[in-house]
Amino acid sequence: MEEWISITEAARRLTAGGDVVDRSTLSRYVSQHAEALPTKREGKSNLVEFATLLQHRSENIRLTRRPVEPELPVVGDGPRPPTQISAAARDKEASAALRELELARELRQITSVREVADAAQTAIVMMRNAFERSVDTEAASLALRHGWDERKARLALKDFVQTGVEVFHREMLDRLDALSRAKDAGEPYHEETATLQ
Repeated sequence: MEEWISITEAARRLTAGGDVVDRSTLSRYVSQHAEALPTKREGKSNLVEFATLLQHRSENIRLTRRPVEPELPVVGDGPRPPTQISAAARDKEASAALRELELARELRQITSVREVADAAQTAIVMMRNAFERSVDTEAASLALRHGWDERKARLALKDFVQTGVEVFHREMLDRLDALSRAKDAGEPYHEETATLQ
């Protein structure tokens, strides 16, 4: 009976059986011997028939088979003190992260909080100006269409614009506050928690 498994699972099984091989090495091996080791595509994974792979490797790879002993958990009195090697590794990771951040800044893939706040303020001002420009024409249109006093319609529309912009501004501040609280608590921010009122 054929058993089609992923390259990752095949590498794990081979390693457990004493044929120590990692996934990328096994993937290259399967590609190099594609005539003898056909694969099937399933989603993002390539599958290989395990019995065929096992037989092919036993015929073509010379190994001194020794079972891999399972790793036993280390019993200790808690976390180990940092070593020079672990400190150097952390330093290397931090340097790499800083270089990545700097590159993202250079490529303009990161937007500063200040830029976002400035853009939001500009958007609010532009929205308010657009509403105010449309008030005069809408007031005249309503006066003609419904026979209303144009001055009273203009005042009502200006109040409506002011109220709408204030509600929008308050709602944005509430969302920013919720985002800040979620960040401080170390939890992800969910949009549905902040509802429009």
